[in-house]
Amino acid sequence: MKRTGIFSTLLSILMIFTATQSFASGNRESMGSVASSSISGEIVYMEGEVFLNNREAKIGDAVASSDTLETGVGGFCEVIFEDANVFRLDELTITRINWTESDIVLQQGGISAVMNKLDKLIREMKNFTISTPATTAGVRGTVFYVRVEDEENSYVCICNGELNMTYGEKSLGIEGVHHKGYRFTSENGTVTWNRAPLLYHDDRKMEAVASQINYRIPWDKRESGY
Repeated sequence: MKRTGIFSTLLSILMIFTATQSFASGNRESMGSVASSSISGEIVYMEGEVFLNNREAKIGDAVASSDTLETGVGGFCEVIFEDANVFRLDELTITRINWTESDIVLQQGGISAVMNKLDKLIREMKNFTISTPATTAGVRGTVFYVRVEDEENSYVCICNGELNMTYGEKSLGIEGVHHKGYRFTSENGTVTWNRAPLLYHDDRKMEAVASQINYRIPWDKRESGY
């Protein structure tokens, strides 16, 4: 009888522990889901034609997960998210936002970005990413420019900081203090890269984007450490 009582007690403790662990795990997943779904950006500046989910956008519009932003001829817009991160779309640019997967998909055009604080969007040691047809840029906080030149070519410049580039099954870590350009080319299922000159952007453009979050780009090597 004593053995039966002890066994029953141990079984009860085990069941309570298992249920507690299951609840805690589910709660963590739920919290992660809530955190991702609660993230949104805001259009803080725009000129010309800008569309949010195929309707005319306006300053103050929220940019949520799964939203699509598009700029027309002569149009551009700037979006701030999580208070300390900002990106600017060039004219004739199309992007799909996916906060849940910590990713911005650049389908067409160019994007300038200053990522200063990505805590909520970096999950399980994974980077926040900017994806193009040819490559994916993994970001943990940096200043950079990306452009889809055509179906085969994507241009990436690390303006100040570092990026982890993924292309095909390969990866490339790039870093720089003051603009280092790369072109990734997809041909017959294989992606290769070459160094490229400074194109599509300059210091003034990137500093204007950074000013939206009151961030000063540390061009001086002694400040940035790159």
